[in-house]
Amino acid sequence: MDSFIIQFIVNSLFPWLIFSGLVYACSSYITKYDNCSPSIWWSALLASFLPFIPLSLGTINIPIPDLDYINSSLESAQIVKQASITHASLQKVDLIATALIVSYFGFTCLKLVKLLVVWQKLKSLSRSSESINELPTSKMKVVISSQNHSPFVIGITTPYVVLPKYFSSLKKDQQSILIQHELTHITNKDHITILLWRVLSTLLWINPFVKKMEWQFIRAMEHRCDKLTIRRFNINKHDYAKALLQSLKKSVQFDNANPVAQFNSGVLCADDYKARLTNIAYPTNKSQLTLTFKFSSMILVIFSLHTFLNDPVMTGKLTWQHPLDSHTISSTFRSISEVRNYKPHRGVDYVAQRGSPVLSAADGIIVISDNKTLHSNYGNTVLIQHKSGYQTLYSHLESSDAKVGSWVKAGQVIGVIGDTGKATGVHLHFEIIKDNQRVDPSLVLGTKTTR
Repeated sequence: MDSFIIQFIVNSLFPWLIFSGLVYACSSYITKYDNCSPSIWWSALLASFLPFIPLSLGTINIPIPDLDYINSSLESAQIVKQASITHASLQKVDLIATALIVSYFGFTCLKLVKLLVVWQKLKSLSRSSESINELPTSKMKVVISSQNHSPFVIGITTPYVVLPKYFSSLKKDQQSILIQHELTHITNKDHITILLWRVLSTLLWINPFVKKMEWQFIRAMEHRCDKLTIRRFNINKHDYAKALLQSLKKSVQFDNANPVAQFNSGVLCADDYKARLTNIAYPTNKSQLTLTFKFSSMILVIFSLHTFLNDPVMTGKLTWQHPLDSHTISSTFRSISEVRNYKPHRGVDYVAQRGSPVLSAADGIIVISDNKTLHSNYGNTVLIQHKSGYQTLYSHLESSDAKVGSWVKAGQVIGVIGDTGKATGVHLHFEIIKDNQRVDPSLVLGTKTTR
């Protein structure tokens, strides 16, 4: 399992971080002058997970060769010891991987607890606030707290507006604007989406671009709320801008981690408020269709590039290597032996210490990874399909974490050498098949028999 964790980190986590960064950078560029569509950032978040989609899984029909069992003979002096230095080093890597996983979940739990504590503090603040339902605004519950914070909405199924202490000192029209702004948030379910974003960014804290997308979502959400509030309640733009400025001057900002929809959010900086005031006074009227087209085109280009660069079957020259780092060869290709009833050997038998990692000889896709598809004499077997009609077979493995349909790189660990199936000792039976015909591995890998 731990070797799978290492492979996941290298082959999935790192590409996800890079892909997320590209999606964030391009999304920020196309919304630089018109960040008024929160849905773009939901789309960007979903698009960042595209590298995890196994588009190639189940789409390639690869013929599995009719493989006859080739028995192996090992000299008694070559039967290996129970443990090896290589295996010990792999165990150290496994411990590091386990420590990383435990640390991730531990830190995530701490962050979730912190978020829950903040939520409870806000709920406690709102419960101790004074209700002002007598205002002719809406049937929605509105309360005034004892602190000078930004107005915000809290609650999920029954949301209500929490206003600051300075609210009573504002002019009547400014009071109405603050409440109307928060009511627009409730209408758009922003109080729920903010909480959802905060939970997601907490769970996915390992990816900094998720947090950046959340901040951009909040910016877009506030721009949209300003525009909709002015339109819905027919508010004068300059009066609305003055109310925003008054709230900014009097509010003491909450922590950025607050999972609530606020009139002036803590994640917004001075430049954001300048852009917000500009959009209030001079709103943009760019087509949503144009923005969607730009975003879709951008995602298509980035994902196509990602797929092209990471598809080992479609790109690059096929590079070969031996399936074991340290080994001797006990039986060569087409060698004749009594134990095989004098039939030519169709592969090569590699001898190495028990626990040695078996490596993929070239880039390819896993076709078989079990002990049932082929003859039971093979034991645990992995079959990899490569480009140009090549396949490689690895049998008698002690274990394998290789998943059918997954891509592997040359040199990537696919299993551990063993003696499963019908074998006279610990070894790897290795075959190279070209267009369903066995070929001499030494002609492909080179004639070097020891390393």
